[in-house]
Amino acid sequence: MDLTVSLPDELASYIKRKVASGGYSSSSDVVSEALRLLEERDSAKAREVERLRDAWHEGIQSGDFAPLDIDAVKAEGRRRFAASKA
Repeated sequence: MDLTVSLPDELASYIKRKVASGGYSSSSDVVSEALRLLEERDSAKAREVERLRDAWHEGIQSGDFAPLDIDAVKAEGRRRFAASKA
């Protein structure tokens, strides 16, 4: 499939430099590689979202929960700290 796109001058120049460096045989190869990397990044993001969603559901299903009482947490930390110094 042929597809024609317009690019800003700086991106077109970048593609030409990549071909001129010998790393790619054509501008199509450069664009194909860029799109492959974009697809890979999108897939990685989707996997991360799914991992976070699974962790959220696992946390919800792990049992009862209550709002965090930060004052109680601080008091317990101070108590433990004081006990470790005794």
